[in-house]
Order: sequence, then C-alpha cells, then structure tokens
Amino acid sequence: LKGLDDAVVLLAWKADQPMTSEHLHCVLSTDRDLSDEEILRYYAQRWSIECFFRQAKDQLKLDGYRVRGRRAVKRYWILVQLAYVYSMFESNSDFSDGLDLLRKRKGHSLVEFIYRAAKQNIPIDTVKKQLHVA
Repeated sequence: LKGLDDAVVLLAWKADQPMTSEHLHCVLSTDRDLSDEEILRYYAQRWSIECFFRQAKDQLKLDGYRVRGRRAVKRYWILVQLAYVYSMFESNSDFSDGLDLLRKRKGHSLVEFIYRAAKQNIPIDTVKKQLHVA
C-alpha cells in the first residue's frame, strides 16, 4: 500500500464458515502495537459506524451535501441520525427496510392525492402546482 511503511494485515472469518472470498474479511491496521485480537475488536466496534455512514451516503443520497460551519454540520448530522432512527422505528426492522417502507408510503400518498384530486375534478394545473411540479 502506497504511503504505508509498516502495517498489519489480518485475514479473518467466522470459525463456522469456510475461508472463501465471500466470508473473508481483510483488516488493515497501522498500529503495530495492537494485538491481533485488539485489532479485530476495534474493527468489530467500528463496523456499525462504517455501515451507518455508507447507508447515509448511499441510501439517503447525502454524499453530495456540503455544509460549512460547526453549527451547520451539527444540524446536518442530527437530521441524518433522525432519519436513520425514524426509518428503523417505523419498520421495527433495519434501516434499509424502514427506508423502503417510508418510500412506499410516500408513493402511496402521492397516488392517493392524485386520485382524490381527479375524483373531485380538480384541474391538472392546480394539482401540479400543489405538487410543486408546475
């Protein structure tokens, strides 16, 4: 690895699983003073944090959002965490399932809104304005 003079690379897998690429984890540590067990323990603790940031970027589409200033960053992460927890709470499951559920609900609400507007003979231009697509 370019720029690393000294590092530890561990290959880890669960004892009850075969050592194949789908079960194998490669862990890199630049702290040579840590034991293998300590490195793996830190990795296990950090993994949920890494998953949180990856999901926030990928599924909430927050990777392109830019904020400046301490207060703005703080508010931004509060909103990200709120969205994350709310998604899990609503589905009583994990974040991905919760986000899928909330997106389906939003879609259903939109269809129902358009259906009711059509039943009431509300002009399409009015509906577009209400949906902010005009």
